[in-house]
Amino acid sequence: MPRRWLYLCFVVFLTALCVPRAHASTDRVSFMHDIHVGDTEEADDAVCFLCSIRVDGKVNGDSVAFLGGIRVKGEISGDAVSFLGSVDMGDQSRIGGDCVVFGGPLNLNGSATIGGDRVDFPFILVMLPFIVLALLIYGIVSLFRSRRYRAYPMMPPPPPMR
Repeated sequence: MPRRWLYLCFVVFLTALCVPRAHASTDRVSFMHDIHVGDTEEADDAVCFLCSIRVDGKVNGDSVAFLGGIRVKGEISGDAVSFLGSVDMGDQSRIGGDCVVFGGPLNLNGSATIGGDRVDFPFILVMLPFIVLALLIYGIVSLFRSRRYRAYPMMPPPPPMR
């Protein structure tokens, strides 16, 4: 029995030696709380769910906002993606990669630059599949309702009033 414990401790020790050491990451991930990268701050990536991202400093990676906007007064080295929100770029701001906006406006002010592609999907294009699906469901429901009530004759009109 003691030998098994010795073997188990040896395996745990070898496993601990092989595990890479963790390093501090400056990624910013938030849920329902806005992210603000200040003038003197840097972040690797910024991901925000149901909130907005404001970049006054520098983001070395990508910035992604779901149901929120991105305001850039500094620099984003990677891509900027906003789903159902806007991307507002201040004077002399820079996005190094692509800028993708689903269902919101892309506002460029002054000498703002985007290094990659600009992709802007209007809100109607985002909602078009849902509208088509709703119309299809409405058509099927009305078809079944009309067939269901077709078997019943119409009620006779009321007698005329004297």
